[in-house]
Amino acid sequence: MTDALSTIKGLDRGLLSDQIYDLIKTMIKDAALAPGEQLVESQLARKLQVSQAPVRDALKRLAHEGLVTHVRHQGNFVAEYTDEDAEQAKVARTALEGLAGRLACGRLDAEASARLSATIEAMHRAADDRNLTEFRELDFAFHRSVIEASGNTYLPRMWDIVEPSLRSMHVLGDPQFAGDWHIVADWHRSLLDALEGDDPEHAAELFSAHAAGLLLGEDGEGIAAVAAP
Repeated sequence: MTDALSTIKGLDRGLLSDQIYDLIKTMIKDAALAPGEQLVESQLARKLQVSQAPVRDALKRLAHEGLVTHVRHQGNFVAEYTDEDAEQAKVARTALEGLAGRLACGRLDAEASARLSATIEAMHRAADDRNLTEFRELDFAFHRSVIEASGNTYLPRMWDIVEPSLRSMHVLGDPQFAGDWHIVADWHRSLLDALEGDDPEHAAELFSAHAAGLLLGEDGEGIAAVAAP
C-alpha cells in the first residue's frame, strides 16, 4: 500500500463513503495508486481512521465505474488495462468530445474563452520548460473546460468516469509522445478557434478527430493519422 495515505490526518465526519471515494479516485487518477495495486479494506480503514463500511462502499462504487477490479477470494485491485481497453476508451472519448464540441460551439462567454486561451499559453510555457507533467495537466484542464462549456450537465459526470481511465492508459496526454509539444498546444488553439466560430458540425468534427488521434488540415480536408496526445 502506498505511503500517500499515511499523510491523511483524518476526514470530516459526514459522508465518509463519498469522501473516501473521492480520495481513492484522485489517487488512481494521479497514479499515486498504480494499476494492479491491491486495495485492502482493513488497511485503508486503519490509515484513514474510519470503519471498514464506508471504505467498502467506496470501493464498490469504484468497481462499478471500472477503476477498481474485485477478484473473488482475493480482494480489490486498481484496474489494469489492455490494448483493447485503451481503444474502447479512445472511442468513448471521441464520441464525448465530439458532442461537447458541437454543443459548446458559439456559446463560449468571454470568461470561458479567456480561460481556454490562458490554458493554451500555459501549455506553450510548459513545452518551453519541457515540463510534460504540467503540460499533461493543462491538456486535461482544457478538455474538461470544454466539456463544462457544453452546457449539458451530464457530460461532466461522464467525463469524470472516463478521465481516470484516460490518464491510466495515456489515451490523453501521452507522456511518451515524441513530437513537438508546441504543435500539440497549437492544435488546441485550432480547437478553441472552432468553438468561437459558428459551425457546430465543424467543431464536432475537429474535436472528434483530435480525440481519435487524427488531425484536420486547415481546409478541413485530408485527415491524417498522427501520434497525438
